[in-house]
Amino acid sequence: MLNRVILIGRLVADPELKYTPSGIAVAQFRIAVDRPLSQEAKQQGQEKQADFIDIVAWRQSAEFASQYLNKGRLVAVEGRLQIREYVTQDGQRRKAAEIVADNLKGLDRPRDGEGGGDAYAGGYEQPAAAPAARGGGYERTAAPARPAGGGYAGGGGRARQVPANDYDDSDLSDPFAE
Repeated sequence: MLNRVILIGRLVADPELKYTPSGIAVAQFRIAVDRPLSQEAKQQGQEKQADFIDIVAWRQSAEFASQYLNKGRLVAVEGRLQIREYVTQDGQRRKAAEIVADNLKGLDRPRDGEGGGDAYAGGYEQPAAAPAARGGGYERTAAPARPAGGGYAGGGGRARQVPANDYDDSDLSDPFAE
């Protein structure tokens, strides 16, 4: 079976960066993805419609999103669809559909004074993760992370090794609940 999603859209708002109690960075943001219009709809003057998709990025991808992506930026997101349950502060069980991002790439240049200027070089790619045998988590991989699309400015060094996402689906708390 395959669970792979690739989206291109514009950020609706700046990413929200938080840290889990164990210190792991997690960013949440939403992108607007245009729906294609048929030729007939275009001729009738119908306006574009968009879907608003929730994205979650972990670790260095979260920090990349927080530092380099902001409202209005065009971004490519590659990841997997996840339906998760959580319990609200008032005790209600809810479900949320979101994309857990493995790869993020800014597709347009930041405007002057935004997102790190000249240091911006494209995107960040998390190493692939394999499901663990038990516990619903993910194993850490030995593959080093490599920045996509040219990496970070100054690139010539060795890429840092980044642990894969180890989101535990059995944890019903929502780090973004207020």
